[in-house]
Amino acid sequence: MKDAPRFTEHWDHNKQLVEKFTALAEKKGCSPGQLAIAWVSAQGAIPIPGTKSIGRLEENFGAGKVDLSDEELASIRALIKDVGAKGDRYAPQHMAMVGR
Repeated sequence: MKDAPRFTEHWDHNKQLVEKFTALAEKKGCSPGQLAIAWVSAQGAIPIPGTKSIGRLEENFGAGKVDLSDEELASIRALIKDVGAKGDRYAPQHMAMVGR
């Protein structure tokens, strides 16, 4: 991960996305993780987040109580469209392993 372009040369840009998403979560009264899970669920997908602790499991489960209005969904969609993540998720040698 430490050599992934998303977290190296594009760090400053991607940090903006995280900060803006975190602000939306704070406004909603939930964690960023809960907001992300709720947003994925609202798209009709079934998110399956991994975790290593009971605390995170409980936090993730709490996403089921996060209801998103059409306006909030549009706000998240606009944030993704306007800011979006930059850079590959993996380093070039690892991207080759996933078919890219």
